[in-house]
Amino acid sequence: MSRINCPQCGTLDQVRSVPSIYESQTSTYAGTSTGYSSGVAYASGVGVIPSFGSSTVHTSGSSSSLLASHIAPPPPPRLAQPGGGCGLAVVLAFAAAWGVILLPYLFTSGDKDAGRNAAIMFTVLGGPFVFAAVMMLINRAKSRRQAREAFQSHSVVYPSFATAWSAAYLCLRCHVAYVPEGALATGASPAVPVHRFPDLVATTAARLRGEM
Repeated sequence: MSRINCPQCGTLDQVRSVPSIYESQTSTYAGTSTGYSSGVAYASGVGVIPSFGSSTVHTSGSSSSLLASHIAPPPPPRLAQPGGGCGLAVVLAFAAAWGVILLPYLFTSGDKDAGRNAAIMFTVLGGPFVFAAVMMLINRAKSRRQAREAFQSHSVVYPSFATAWSAAYLCLRCHVAYVPEGALATGASPAVPVHRFPDLVATTAARLRGEM
């Protein structure tokens, strides 16, 4: 018996490697469509004249079967970018606006306490925006640190996940996935239903890393 025979039905004719099945059931597409329209328009001094127009739409993307979605490869590590940049810009703009509004008072009022009064007014009116901006900056720094830590952690384990995924096979007759004997140093894995394929990859990857 071949080492890649299905452990459930014992046959080989419907056994395929997971990467080959995923590739065959995933496709990308790109295209361009052009539409035309006609009508009438009114031009000053001319009157009603015919008008024509066209529009072009570019589309692209990918599609996959339900089976391909179950056996999708582990996502590669990507460094996530923290959000909130637009909100921070708006808050800083409001704080700056209050400063600009108070500048004429500071230089033209002639009041000897103009500086103190302007500082008090800015603290009352613009202070909440400054406080919000500081808190948003702290939160962005925290999010950036967490994203970097998550990226580094995933980068460490990703090779084992990719290796486990590449070594897996699927029986299209029984709809079970498994890692056959001899494919990896971890030995054969038990067959699992297709919907539990991510668990199979995670378990095999943990064994490759010596954690099980």
